[in-house]
Amino acid sequence: MDKTLLARVAALPNMPLSELKALWRDVYQDEPPGGHKSHIVRRLAYRLQELAYGVDPQIENRIEQQANDLFGSGKRAKPKRKTQYQRPIPGSKLVREYKGIEYQVTILEEGYEYAGCLYKSLSKVALAITGSSWSGPAFFGLNNKAQGGKH
Repeated sequence: MDKTLLARVAALPNMPLSELKALWRDVYQDEPPGGHKSHIVRRLAYRLQELAYGVDPQIENRIEQQANDLFGSGKRAKPKRKTQYQRPIPGSKLVREYKGIEYQVTILEEGYEYAGCLYKSLSKVALAITGSSWSGPAFFGLNNKAQGGKH
């Protein structure tokens, strides 16, 4: 990594949020997302490096293939999204420790129960627990990758 880019990336965490948002608009040509400053810093650091060095062609091909799988290439009907994990049996409990606190989620026939509330997705439960967007299956360790399967 060249020294100018390294210095620019290293300076991001110390920048005021208003400057980070202005930089976001410059590099993404879009409004910045809400959320934590650390999320914006990480995404900006990645984007600055991506603009400087490009993206590995293999990664670009994987992204394109996944986009085609999800949204279609315009030549065929949109495929349904496949579940990448085995959904636990209703009545099962998922237990996850996060920041020193243990959280339990009960699997229902249609949805999930956490802290007396019903949720339609594990991602919404993970959001309620962490305050930030997560893949629910990843947060609770259900992804195939976590189980030794293919990602």
